[in-house]
Amino acid sequence: MGFLFPEFLFAWLLMAIPVIIHLFNFRKFKKVYFTNVAFLKEVELQTSSVQQLKERLILASRMLAIFFLVLAFAQPYLKSKTSAQAFKKAVVSIYLDNSYSMEAVNKNGTLLDEGKRKVKEIVDAYSLNDRFQLITNDFEGKQQRLLDKKEVLDELENVKISPLTRDYQTLVNRQQEVLLKEQGVKRAAYLLSDFQKQSDLKNTLKIDTSIQLNVVQLIANELPNISIDTVYFLSPIHQPQANESLVYKVSNHSDKQVKQIPIQLKINGAQKALANLDIDAQKEVLDTLAFSGLNAGWQEANIQLKDYPITFDDQLQFVFEVKSTLPILGVYQNSPFKNFSAAYQTDPFFKFQEVNESQINYSGLDTEQLLVLENLKTISDGLAQQLKLYVEKGGNLSVFIPANADLNSYQKAFQSFGIDYPTALKKQDIKATTLNIQHPFFKNIFDRLPKNPDLPASSAYFESSNLTKTTKQVLMDGEGNSPLLSLYPTKKGNIFISWMPLENDLSNFSRHALFLPILFKMAFSGRQEKSLFYTLGQNNNIDLKGLNLPENEIIKIKNKQSEIIPEWRQSPAGAVLYFADQIKSAGFYDVIYQNKIIDKIAFNESRKESDRQFYSDKEIETALGIKQKNIFNGAAAPLNQQIKESDLGSSLWKVCLILAIMFLIAEILLIRFFKKSISKPLNA
Repeated sequence: MGFLFPEFLFAWLLMAIPVIIHLFNFRKFKKVYFTNVAFLKEVELQTSSVQQLKERLILASRMLAIFFLVLAFAQPYLKSKTSAQAFKKAVVSIYLDNSYSMEAVNKNGTLLDEGKRKVKEIVDAYSLNDRFQLITNDFEGKQQRLLDKKEVLDELENVKISPLTRDYQTLVNRQQEVLLKEQGVKRAAYLLSDFQKQSDLKNTLKIDTSIQLNVVQLIANELPNISIDTVYFLSPIHQPQANESLVYKVSNHSDKQVKQIPIQLKINGAQKALANLDIDAQKEVLDTLAFSGLNAGWQEANIQLKDYPITFDDQLQFVFEVKSTLPILGVYQNSPFKNFSAAYQTDPFFKFQEVNESQINYSGLDTEQLLVLENLKTISDGLAQQLKLYVEKGGNLSVFIPANADLNSYQKAFQSFGIDYPTALKKQDIKATTLNIQHPFFKNIFDRLPKNPDLPASSAYFESSNLTKTTKQVLMDGEGNSPLLSLYPTKKGNIFISWMPLENDLSNFSRHALFLPILFKMAFSGRQEKSLFYTLGQNNNIDLKGLNLPENEIIKIKNKQSEIIPEWRQSPAGAVLYFADQIKSAGFYDVIYQNKIIDKIAFNESRKESDRQFYSDKEIETALGIKQKNIFNGAAAPLNQQIKESDLGSSLWKVCLILAIMFLIAEILLIRFFKKSISKPLNA
């Protein structure tokens, strides 16, 4: 057993006071005259022994009450396994959550303010020679150094709410980086947070066994919250003055239904659409806003709702580009197939160019929205390799196979793509019988499809391998379920295969009314543009496709408040920017090269803080792998006292205090009721 404050044991000298009072009884006696002295003597003998017992019991009660009261102030404890290290020099790492959820309030104010008070209590539990690390979600460089008591308290005053969030394992790793460098000391780490549930938490925390990890959970009042989580367009291509459809997702994180939530969309500061939503409790809703009237160029958009008191997730900012033209490249071997240029030149939005296979600029392929192989007799190995890279990065590839094609080269190329390949040219009349009009590819092509539509026909077609493990989607098939036009989604891009030859003497496909809208839809389909927005705190990178830069060139990312120079690297597809945590605030940013805006990006706060579900003590123990003894109750006794008790062992002061009170009660009962029990013989 040990004592936290052994100096209080000197107060045991106070036990001499009841002894002195017992030995020197200063009560005054009054003479009383009795006629029957013999009877008085009998009573006197009878009460003398009882009175002595009573006084000794009272004396014992008083002394024991003082004994245990002094012991309670000295705070005795039973030594634990770690108590031997309790007085070693310590290095302590403290994480204080400063994410948006810490703006919530309880009876003590905001959680961030309460967290600061708890940090002070933790620091107070250690000696002047101990050193401290204070980290937040900002992960600033200065947070990697150790501070003394005064420095860490000064630094604590500078902690502000941040839009950044971190997963718990990343935080623990950050603490370990500093703690494991220190040798021959006691290592301790603290996590102070509201401990919101993290969906990406897969395993319990991994931490070095030499580090004692403790958590302090801060509890806030329950608050409802509604958030706008994401947006995306139904069409990846945006034309000037065209109709647009924007899909957005709104989540209700409360336990009550909300009605008529106003949604507003602004683009370049002008209102473009309005809506109202009803959302059930703990549900999410997908809805669509329709608008039009955009001019060519970059568009800065903002979709927002009104929700109080949690507001950081009430708006989502995003950027997109309305293109004035759409680049398409046709590849031929001997001569171009005229029907392609005739089709694409009907709309000035398409910038259609044709090039011989031997003159392809492979470094510029990533800038093309669509690549069209115009009746290539053979596909060389080099071309096949470049086409595969192009599609995997998000390009659209349309392949039209000529009747005289070298099927071995097509088989080799298509196998590398992981799609069906032509096995033979079957010279047999065939007519398209079915269009997969439910497929998004045919959306907005037909106002109304007649019962017996006139579809393309051919006197020959290519039989396909019909592999089982492909992503094939049949867009048009003929008699006997023979595919005539197929789509193969491949990673980020799409591959379209026409199994009908285009030669005029074999088919009417290139002259059919469907040929032009099908070519247009191939150009508009699926190329994955860069993200509409990015999230603060993630290790983001931006692909600047088609931008080839000399070494040591400088690219800037800036807005009205800040400017950074990110790291960049050259890739075959173009320059790639890496900016990690350099961007600290949400908003719109320009990407500038040689004083020109070459791209725009938008940043938003993470929505991880929107869902206000928190781990309980039991869940912290199981999900994070924290022992119950290392989970401190922020609402109970001051942390400095809890830490000392945890370090030293099981505290006994409460037991001592209870015993002191019990002996005081025993004294009162002896004085009051023992007297009544001896008065009865006197009345007999």
